[in-house]
Amino acid sequence: MSAVLLVVAVLGWFGIRDRIDDQATAAAETCVEGDTVLHIAADPLIAPALTELTEGWTGEGPRVIRDHCVTADVTAVDSLAAADALGAGQWDPALGPEPALWVPVDTRLSARAPHAVDGTPRSLATSPIVLAVPTDLGRALTTATVRWQDLPRLQNDPAAMRAIGLDIWGSLGLALPTGTDTHATTLALEAVAASVTDSGIGPITLERAATPAAITAVSTLALGADTLGAVGTTGDTLSALGARPTTDAAVHAVPVVEQQLLRALADGQIRGLTGHLPIGPAPVADFPAAVVDAPWIDETLARAAAEFADYARRPEQAAALATHGFRTATTDPQPPGELPLPRIDTVLAPADPTVDDVLAALRLAPVTPRKITMVVDTSTSMRTAAGDGTRLSATADAVREAMRRASLNSVMGMYVFDDDTPAGHRVAIIRDGLTDTKRTALSTVLDDIDLSEDEPVYATLTAAYRDAVDNYDPIRPNSVLAVIDSDDPDEAAAADLLAAIDELSTPETPVRIDVVLLGDDVTDPAALRRAADLTGGTFTPVEPSDASALSELLRKLAS
Repeated sequence: MSAVLLVVAVLGWFGIRDRIDDQATAAAETCVEGDTVLHIAADPLIAPALTELTEGWTGEGPRVIRDHCVTADVTAVDSLAAADALGAGQWDPALGPEPALWVPVDTRLSARAPHAVDGTPRSLATSPIVLAVPTDLGRALTTATVRWQDLPRLQNDPAAMRAIGLDIWGSLGLALPTGTDTHATTLALEAVAASVTDSGIGPITLERAATPAAITAVSTLALGADTLGAVGTTGDTLSALGARPTTDAAVHAVPVVEQQLLRALADGQIRGLTGHLPIGPAPVADFPAAVVDAPWIDETLARAAAEFADYARRPEQAAALATHGFRTATTDPQPPGELPLPRIDTVLAPADPTVDDVLAALRLAPVTPRKITMVVDTSTSMRTAAGDGTRLSATADAVREAMRRASLNSVMGMYVFDDDTPAGHRVAIIRDGLTDTKRTALSTVLDDIDLSEDEPVYATLTAAYRDAVDNYDPIRPNSVLAVIDSDDPDEAAAADLLAAIDELSTPETPVRIDVVLLGDDVTDPAALRRAADLTGGTFTPVEPSDASALSELLRKLAS
């Protein structure tokens, strides 16, 4: 009986082999146009899964498309680098062969090269952005129902962690890697910004991303992350966290694409971690398949790219994608850790690339909460024409822009010149927390102000400096920010300013003086330069007709 079965098996194998040979021969006979390779540029996270799928796609021999024998080859390419190359219309050979199909990590990346994509890219698989955290911390964060908008406070306030029973961790050490392969950081910041601006499922708009609430939240996270030291890429940080998932480690959490975390756990590269998804619309990497529209693409390659994308989306491929850690409409991966995969209730709609650019820029240059005493020259010389208005209107516009971007946690006030007071100056806006009311007051106070005939530059600066030192705030950088255009002839007052600095300046209460000089009416600015130098401040002449330069300078000095 065994011998009979063996004979049948052998005969069956020969039959299968013959059929394969016949199919290959038939294919070769129809491939009159020769061989073609479908080059696929894929994000490194999904490239291994796509390589496996291409093997199935051509498992019985090359695909015959328009009389070409088509095979497929996958190259792992950083999504942002590919987006930049395709967006520029010139593929960089250093990235690999010119692709006919591109699979970036996320739709937000494909939107950066819209003219290089044929049709609307559709997702092959998804993976949410989660916080990779030690398992105990993940369990506690879930119990505490932490939301995306809670992260800035937890990052910087140990009392906030204590309030939800996590005081053993101190502040939440949330790393925010930047640079190559750190798209998860940007998407996490997008979720935080959407949450604090009540944007719902989004997409968060550029206008909302530039609001004080979003700027403050993202900057707070960035400033906290900067205290953790150099962390490298997301992968580097994940490895470091997995090597030391303890309360005394500097880093407790890092945003990652869930798939990256699951693969690292499954492969044994890290241990003791889980993925925590804060409450709120979840940012999701959707790995869209984009057929490339470029000079090197012919109809055969375009059809091959579309055919493979359709093949990869078939339900029967879901298991292979899940094995690599991806979620599909029908299948989820198996969690290798102790906790189940976080449930996704709502998905955050992808924002426009310009929004992510704003958030990424804030991550690199966060707005610091400051205590600032502004001194604005309101002498009659501010009526001098500048651009489409006057020096005063240009200054008012620049102050408005600075207020729009200043941190919610800043403290600000303003001195102006005033002929009707014995001192020649007054407090126009009392220095206090930057509430919406205070922000509006600072933004509008110069719009309809009486100008002064006198020019008490040095006396006003001295009063503002003394007040700032006397009320020094140890938890914020303290400064006097002066916008000056008039030439104060009072040499005694100039000497008094420098004497006050010499008397009051100490390492314990550092208050810098930043001077912005409008135009060239000040014949001898030596005292102003000296005041800035002695306090570690800046002295910057600006052409008042250059509105953008003035606004950018005040924005920087106020943040």
